[in-house]
Amino acid sequence: MKNCVIWTRVSTKRQEDNGGSLDDQRCKCEAFAKQNGYKIKGYFGGTHESAKTPGPLLKEMYQAIKRDKTITHIIVAAIDRFSRNVGQASTIIDELGKQNVVVVEASTGIDTSTREGVMMIKFKLTLAEWDNGNRTDKFTSGRKHCLESGVYCGAAKPLGYDKHGKSMGTTFTINDKGKLIAKAFRWKLEGFANHQIISKLAAYGLEMSKQKLHHILTNPFYAGKIRHKMLAGKLVDGNQPCIVSYADFLRVQDILSGKTGVYKHQKETPRFPLKRHVLCSKDHTPFTAYTVKKKNIDYYKCNLNGCKTNVSAKKLHSKYEELLRTYKIPKVLKPILHDIISTMILSDNEEQRKNESLLKKQKTEYQNKLKACKVRFGTGDIDEDVYRLTNEELQGKLDKIELELAQCQKELSNRKEEVDEAFLMCCKLDSLWKNSSLEIEQKLQNLLFPNGILWDKEKDDYRTFNENEALTIIARLSDSYRKEKEDFLDGKSSEVKLCA
Repeated sequence: MKNCVIWTRVSTKRQEDNGGSLDDQRCKCEAFAKQNGYKIKGYFGGTHESAKTPGPLLKEMYQAIKRDKTITHIIVAAIDRFSRNVGQASTIIDELGKQNVVVVEASTGIDTSTREGVMMIKFKLTLAEWDNGNRTDKFTSGRKHCLESGVYCGAAKPLGYDKHGKSMGTTFTINDKGKLIAKAFRWKLEGFANHQIISKLAAYGLEMSKQKLHHILTNPFYAGKIRHKMLAGKLVDGNQPCIVSYADFLRVQDILSGKTGVYKHQKETPRFPLKRHVLCSKDHTPFTAYTVKKKNIDYYKCNLNGCKTNVSAKKLHSKYEELLRTYKIPKVLKPILHDIISTMILSDNEEQRKNESLLKKQKTEYQNKLKACKVRFGTGDIDEDVYRLTNEELQGKLDKIELELAQCQKELSNRKEEVDEAFLMCCKLDSLWKNSSLEIEQKLQNLLFPNGILWDKEKDDYRTFNENEALTIIARLSDSYRKEKEDFLDGKSSEVKLCA
């Protein structure tokens, strides 16, 4: 009898989970051993291991053979199951040959006992390595094409999204965690520190480390972009829905810059309130700003290569004021506007009510956990130290939830003040923007045009898109009132001429 060991392998965990060929490999090897008078002294591999580099399982078999001098053969179903790396596999085969250990391919009977057999085995290993590299190239090319087309097809899906389909058919939808991540971006824009955001998210049931939060806040995927090493540093517009607008994403990077932000921007100055708020109409690239020091003249410009859009800050600011004046509400219509704003803001209570409901649910869950902990302590299931530590942790989380709930309920009760404040703001948009601090200017800009505003070089003027609903209503009321007034005056003028 010749003593042998059997080696089986699949390349990936996915192959193993799907059944792969492990059982088939083992059956073929056992049948070959039985037919050819081999005594099986052990089995090695039997799981996923890299096809490129001999891993710990192959090395484990190699060491076992060195210890047991009676083992003279290694049986594999096919030589590419041994390895697909010609260099390292050849080295191992040569080392085994020095110890008089022969590698046998069960499917063909070819072995390394002769020079011809060694040559055939190594030739088949070369073909296997070529095939493996060819598959990798095809996979890499396919993935790169998907990424360049705006389709993220990675195995891991970003937190906050549900993934559907495969390859070019991959799509994403925002789930409940994604809605909480949207809140995290809003809280960051409102000035909350990262540890405060983590605490607020925990109150809603989403536990997160500071490293994970930082990764989310600096990941352009949430702003509808794709960043990947295959794209050589380029940002590509993705097909996934945005959790945060790209303009707001860049503002979050501004907040993070100087600390740990991925995207570094120069510090904002009062001279350039519209920086990154105004976008180029051709390519939607946010404007940057600079000063010609010799003339002391400020300019905004589109930074995209090949785009020569360049506008003086004086003109851009003046045109912005003119635009805001078009939303001026006539005095006679102000009571109507107040009622409309009140209706809009109070209808927005639905979101706050949902938050309140979610927080109340979290509160009830932790109260029940505290009760269960007390019951288990009372019945002797847990000792006093475990009870004390568990009770403290649960109570701490409950306190945070109650604090967040109190804040939510306070916001719900302050809606009337918010209505009055919004109404006053709508009545004097141009003067408010012109005479405010940089912080107020930018907050007003983000409120009026959440996704920014376009500058059309051809028209030499602004183009709005996705403006605040209140602005749309103001413009509609003002236009309607102005038209009726003009029609009325035209009618009076005609009557006067007729009488004359």
